[in-house]
Amino acid sequence: MPHQENQCKLFNTTEDQYGDLYKTHIIEQYKLYVEMMDRVSQRRMTANTFFITTNSALLTLFSLFKSTVCNWGILISAVGIIITLSWYYIINSYKQLNTGKFKVIHDLETCLPMSLYHYEWKILEEGKNQEKYWPLSHVECYVPIAFGIIYLVLFVVGMGQ
Repeated sequence: MPHQENQCKLFNTTEDQYGDLYKTHIIEQYKLYVEMMDRVSQRRMTANTFFITTNSALLTLFSLFKSTVCNWGILISAVGIIITLSWYYIINSYKQLNTGKFKVIHDLETCLPMSLYHYEWKILEEGKNQEKYWPLSHVECYVPIAFGIIYLVLFVVGMGQ
């Protein structure tokens, strides 16, 4: 069963109260939950693709307008900084959401014959050893930071002109 402190939060009823389909429904809910977690990961990748495309377009615009009198470069850089900050916070939000989902999965797995996700996480040393596994959220947060630095430099250079 799940950790004692989580058991009352995770389960609404006992097997005796629920009936014959209790174990079947636990497995079905587990499958559905894992599938929903996968969908969150897909949405996360879609968001990353959107932000990479948007930033690429902004940098292209910057290169086209950098020498104009109106100094569009400063505006484009400012917009880029705002977009990369948003992207960074969205990545962090997805990281928090996935962390919560994995905790639920780990607790559910205590009711199943095997705890595959928990076991995998232990094998990967919980993402603490980069030689074993470096969590994607640790890697992907550097991308908006890199774009943000580029925009900040372009903004400062643009202000100095």
